[in-house]
Amino acid sequence: MRQMLCGSVILMSSTLTVSAELATCDGYDITVSANNPDVVTAICDAAAQAQEIFKQCNVPSLSAPLHVDVVEDIRDGCVAMYHCGEGLVEVLSSDLMTQRRDINGAFSFLTIDRYFHSVIVHEITHAAFDAVHCPIDNCVVGSEYVAYAIQVMSLTADERQSFVDRAGLDRRVGRDELSALILYIAPHLFAQKVWTHLSQRDDPCGYIGQITEGRILLDFEVFE
Repeated sequence: MRQMLCGSVILMSSTLTVSAELATCDGYDITVSANNPDVVTAICDAAAQAQEIFKQCNVPSLSAPLHVDVVEDIRDGCVAMYHCGEGLVEVLSSDLMTQRRDINGAFSFLTIDRYFHSVIVHEITHAAFDAVHCPIDNCVVGSEYVAYAIQVMSLTADERQSFVDRAGLDRRVGRDELSALILYIAPHLFAQKVWTHLSQRDDPCGYIGQITEGRILLDFEVFE
């Protein structure tokens, strides 16, 4: 993971069709490769919740097939990664994620199962954001803004409150604080600033809609 509101979202339990190590999340064009059927269920549940939040918060539905692969390692020290334009999410198993997650991070208060769930939501949001037009070379800030926002929305009300309490940002957060520099240097702080900034909008889901429709551009062109 390069690593109010819209109302509460009920955690859905999606059914799935399993064949050996490959599964399809029923109702969605999402396949999963995992050795453990419980992991497949967890991924499909997260995918179902992500799609429900998308409907509420103006995020485009997945426009192409998506494959989620549970792997033994991911480059750059990440716990999960969406491969842009490839329709592929790689994610560590929860056991390996436990070893790699930042114990002081913005989401470190979550149990590993809930953290795994939120990470899947985050990466599926990246897959959906892939269809959003970017008028410059890279819209990483906009993509991560929406992904972190939907990740926090996937939490329970109590979990969201814990997220807010841990952030301790009891002030206004301006758009100038949502920079690629902060994202890369302190991704957990970026996530906390995203949620604080979004929570301070009059219509948070409408704000996300303006990003996905291209009316708000959080990134800017870099001139060398």
